[in-house]
Amino acid sequence: MKKSKLGKGLTVLAIIAICLISFVGIYVKKQGEMVNLLPQYRLGMNLGGARVAKFKISDKTEEIIYDASGKVTTEGKNEDGSLKEGYTKEDKPVNSQEVKTEDNYKMAKKIMQNRLKNMGISEYQVKLNHNNGEMVIEVPEDSNTDEIISNLIYLGKFEIKDSDTNEVLMNNKDVKQASCVYGSTSTGTVVYLNIEFNKDGTKKLENITKTYISSTNEEGKTQTKNISIELDGESMIKTYFNETISNGILPLTIGSASTSSEEITSYIRQANQVAGLIDAGVMPVQYELEQNNYMSPSIDTTIIKIIMGVIGIILVIGFVNWIVRYKVNGVFSTISYFGFVAITLLAIRYANVVISLEAIVAVIFLLIASYIIFTYTLKQFAKKDANQFDIIKETYKRYASILAPTLIMGVVFTFMNWLPISSIGMNLFWGITILVIYYYMVVRLLFDVQEVKK
Repeated sequence: MKKSKLGKGLTVLAIIAICLISFVGIYVKKQGEMVNLLPQYRLGMNLGGARVAKFKISDKTEEIIYDASGKVTTEGKNEDGSLKEGYTKEDKPVNSQEVKTEDNYKMAKKIMQNRLKNMGISEYQVKLNHNNGEMVIEVPEDSNTDEIISNLIYLGKFEIKDSDTNEVLMNNKDVKQASCVYGSTSTGTVVYLNIEFNKDGTKKLENITKTYISSTNEEGKTQTKNISIELDGESMIKTYFNETISNGILPLTIGSASTSSEEITSYIRQANQVAGLIDAGVMPVQYELEQNNYMSPSIDTTIIKIIMGVIGIILVIGFVNWIVRYKVNGVFSTISYFGFVAITLLAIRYANVVISLEAIVAVIFLLIASYIIFTYTLKQFAKKDANQFDIIKETYKRYASILAPTLIMGVVFTFMNWLPISSIGMNLFWGITILVIYYYMVVRLLFDVQEVKK
């Protein structure tokens, strides 16, 4: 069956466009610099290097001010910084001797691990010194590493306070879970930090939303009773309520409604980070960052580049053979092959697949498998009186015994906790899934029977 030249031309142009996007990128000018809009590849620590951060138990002190009756206050100083008459102060260690226990150190390690998981870090190492509580944490080096390290220092103490009295109305014990959600409005996408409270927290929230409201006094003036929602003592928002919340879910707007994908991504990241801190629990001891160093990749990438270069040369020879032997179908097969590689790389980027040393084996398998399948297809199309649908069917049947088990293995490996294996699994899953779908589309749209007769 002959395809129209227009259809073939549009298909080829579409594949070339995908290749340019995947291999080159999409660049826009931002703040005087050209920035690629595509996500960066996520390299494993053995390929992309790592950040090694050392945290120690903080020996800092905090100033506590007491009023004349001995109550803690935040308004005990004059404008010049001196204490008000009758007020006293104390420099209190942020970590008392009572909290410096091995059990608390172990709990702190578990919370650190939970925070890393909540932030989507699939590869990390957390080493704890059980004697002094020091922790050494290794995470992959990328553009978000500094942000990740800074989030590990937080205590994670979530509180809802009375804005006037600083009375704590709710805290982490009242929270069931926190998550990021978003929805569309007439002005753009709005990102929320959704805080869902447990049974006791739901009752407290309902009472708070009935109390902290805007009202009008006898003189006709508007009065508002506000709460402050804080994380580690820093206010995230001060507000009051217009209606009673009885379902136990408090949505907090992060940023503002936006149509910018970059802003929306930033807001989602912020919401996920705060949600992760709240969900992971409150640190029993306070840490401070002592060292923050970059560690170069443990694998010499030169060897990998040489191996991939050799494979590239072999493929180029194969492409030339396709074109010489099968003419136009050989050209289309070469273009289709690059299209498959381009789409697979885009999927790896957008699915946040980690590329480890072990995953390169999966990539090489995909390159070889796709080349073999396209070669077999070209041979079948060169036969006289070949039928397009029969060729597609026969190709799937011929290689199903290899692709199907490999795809199943990829799915199983994906859900394993060990990164080298899960990385192989994710690469195999996306590569084979794309190959099966993509092969059918390009063969249907580009290849002609008897393009070359024997």
